[in-house]
Amino acid sequence: MISLPWPELSLSMPSTPQILAGAILLVTYWIATAIYNVIFSPLRKIPGSSLGAVSWLPWYKYWFSGYMHRAVLKLHETYGPVVRIGPSEISFIDQAAWKDIYSLKRCRQIERDPTSFPSLTPHGSKFDLLTYSPTDHAKYRKILNPCFSEKATKEYEATIHENVDRMIAKLASNVKKGNGGTNVTKWFQWLTFDMVTDVTWGESFECVSKNESHPCLALSMDLVSLSSFIVFVAWWKGLKDFLVKLSGVEGLFTNLVRSKCENNLKSDSKKASIFSNLVAAGNPLNQAELDGNLTAIVIAGSETTGFALTATSYYLAKNPDCLRKAASEIRSTFSSVDKINDDALRKLPYLKAIISEALRMTPAEPNGLARKVVVDGLDIAGHYIPKNTAIYVSQFAANRSSSYFRLPNEYHPERWLDDDKFKDDKLDAVQPFILGVNVCIGRGLAWMEMRVTLAKLLWQFDWTIDGDGGKAFEQSKAWHVWMKSYVHLQLLDRSTLDSKA
Repeated sequence: MISLPWPELSLSMPSTPQILAGAILLVTYWIATAIYNVIFSPLRKIPGSSLGAVSWLPWYKYWFSGYMHRAVLKLHETYGPVVRIGPSEISFIDQAAWKDIYSLKRCRQIERDPTSFPSLTPHGSKFDLLTYSPTDHAKYRKILNPCFSEKATKEYEATIHENVDRMIAKLASNVKKGNGGTNVTKWFQWLTFDMVTDVTWGESFECVSKNESHPCLALSMDLVSLSSFIVFVAWWKGLKDFLVKLSGVEGLFTNLVRSKCENNLKSDSKKASIFSNLVAAGNPLNQAELDGNLTAIVIAGSETTGFALTATSYYLAKNPDCLRKAASEIRSTFSSVDKINDDALRKLPYLKAIISEALRMTPAEPNGLARKVVVDGLDIAGHYIPKNTAIYVSQFAANRSSSYFRLPNEYHPERWLDDDKFKDDKLDAVQPFILGVNVCIGRGLAWMEMRVTLAKLLWQFDWTIDGDGGKAFEQSKAWHVWMKSYVHLQLLDRSTLDSKA
């Protein structure tokens, strides 16, 4: 016995028989659970690795490696469109699963899985669009939908052009000074963060102007990493909340939102913004809801669009014929860069194709948005799925499936242009913005940002791959979203080339 210095307090070490009994109980429980999962579980008929059916060890291995998206692709290539990833987790790439999992009719039967995607926005998920509650989610979408309508998005176009022009001018100045080697990942991060904050409050953080990241941008990148690993303690609310508090997200983003909202209210500017549209509608959100939703918009709106721009510019550099076709389409359509506008860009098929193909190759959410069945059981793509099972469509696996696409690991924009070579491709398998009740609320804005940015880049520059040739990008790790692997391009200002010619 170990005696402690305080009265009436003592700790007894367990005896050897007690330790053995505990170990036997644990082993017995594990064996019984394994037998159930393999022989009696309703999921027993779903194919997958034997170890994955009885243990979460393969799942942990895939997730910690950062290459779960590639491991799941390999499993689907081996076992087919439905795979058991863990004892109670199923991955689908079947096209029918998109509607079966994410459609409006299923929103009260299948809910967002809090252990797979824990909220890190201020005050928790209850107060933002990513909420687990279908009722709260519907409430926030109804309030925010007018801020992302086609009419509202059109009002933001001038803001998009202003920010893109600022970046183009910076890049052109660098090229003129002989600094054509460009880390486009960094520039696109700055640009999209500037754009989303400018669109949200009518006030940019000026990352591009200052050639530096704002503290909130750096924190948002850290949050992506934190959310990827906090899944392991999401069930332990106290520890999860402690880690969130330790990250500083509560204070920094809450102060950001409130200061920006205050500046907007004091400003005489008539610039269209998401917040000004909310104010015009009477601002039906309370302070906690405003903090949470605007934080979610800023983080989601900058991270995903920036990566899509990086991916598209990278794949164009790796495929010079595609780059030439895209540049030719832009330069033959507009007589000057000032003539570029989104109404005209919407009509350009090759521009849409190069973006769509980049989104297929590197979807923003490569591992799928997990949902949990909360009713007694459902039929998902022809398979019975019991209550408390985590389910999702694995986007990377679906988009790279040899069952759905010819040359699935190659970049071919022509597959989106009715090319006979790709006539059997299942393009509906690609859903970069999800669908149904959880479809990305800002997808129209994201498309505008990508079209305008790429069009003006293609007008101004030619480019080639630089640095390591893109090897790091090809092997990017991914958890909830992609981890940043910097892409370096060598920019060539065509106005300079034309003057020399």
